[in-house]
Amino acid sequence: MEENQLRKYWSAYTDAWKLMKNRQMVKPEHVAQMIKKHGNPVMSRLFCLVVWQEIKRIKSGGIPLKDKQYEECLTGAWKLFKKYSEPNDTDEYWNGLVDIIGAMSKEYGNCSFISNLLIHVTLEELERIWRAGKQK
Repeated sequence: MEENQLRKYWSAYTDAWKLMKNRQMVKPEHVAQMIKKHGNPVMSRLFCLVVWQEIKRIKSGGIPLKDKQYEECLTGAWKLFKKYSEPNDTDEYWNGLVDIIGAMSKEYGNCSFISNLLIHVTLEELERIWRAGKQK
């Protein structure tokens, strides 16, 4: 993946961290701004499914992760995305990706935040990139 494309993804992950860090002040319009800014349907899940759902869970009495843990989760997901950003058709690639996702999820007690981040954003975006590459 080209560097300018990677920067766009990095921007989405860092914007997600900014929202989580300031979650007490985040409103639906902030999430909508991020969705519009980043445009990619799968990465929009980063803001809808991951960030906004976590903020709503916390506001309804759920116990949040520590700020450092949110940062670690988002940074770890980004590093995973970057490492695997050139999807291929090998068992080694997909098994390695799934193994790392499982280990990271377990590390955070399989909480919904990390599961949604790793599976419904990072993995699904890598699958989308892989499918798009196969069509070329």
